[in-house]
Amino acid sequence: MNEKDIMGQAILNYQKDGTDTIIELWIDGELDAAMQASYFFRSFEQMNALEREALTLAQGRVLDVGAGAGCHSLELQKKDLDLVSLELSDHACWVMEQRGVRNIARADVLEYTQGSFDTILMLMNGLGLGRTEEGLFTLLGHLKSLLAEGGCILADSTDISYFKSPIDALELNHGYYGEVQFEVRCNNASEQFGWIYPDEYLLEVMCDELNLGFEVLTYGEAGSFLCKIKHHNNLTEV
Repeated sequence: MNEKDIMGQAILNYQKDGTDTIIELWIDGELDAAMQASYFFRSFEQMNALEREALTLAQGRVLDVGAGAGCHSLELQKKDLDLVSLELSDHACWVMEQRGVRNIARADVLEYTQGSFDTILMLMNGLGLGRTEEGLFTLLGHLKSLLAEGGCILADSTDISYFKSPIDALELNHGYYGEVQFEVRCNNASEQFGWIYPDEYLLEVMCDELNLGFEVLTYGEAGSFLCKIKHHNNLTEV
């Protein structure tokens, strides 16, 4: 896990005094994107189409994994759902509390066992918490154990082949191209950790091995997509 908690500190600073720090995101040594701390505080209208669809579909008892500053959780609370906001960062948990998120659990998702849930949200490329192919398989298996009968996982991910050269994307000797070294840079500090961006084909194969159904609900920009993962016999139901 990332120990410096650069993103958590940026979220904390924005909550305390409005400092809108710029956060740079690097993939394998190349700048992918930059965002401001205020991005973690956006409203429903400011969210992308994949996030809005996931929040609209969420129902029953919900686990919001990697809840951050609570932007998704606060929207779900408006629906009066039975919600648990799961977050590892102490800074982010404090911010959520200040913003009115009611049921916060500070834990690593792989160590969290207080299921079962009708909806598990893994937004903002949350499946990357698996870090590697092997870790992603373990993560999916663990999430399956947290699902209630008829429950589903709603996750967005990104096929980053657009970010890779054709040679890199096809170079099997280097492993799966979506398995990367991720770096966060902010205020002259940085932290690095492994991350994985699973495409729909890898997810479908893993879900099949885990006896889970998989389908893509919506495609977004720059290789992004929203998918639903459920027990096979429940796949056609939302």
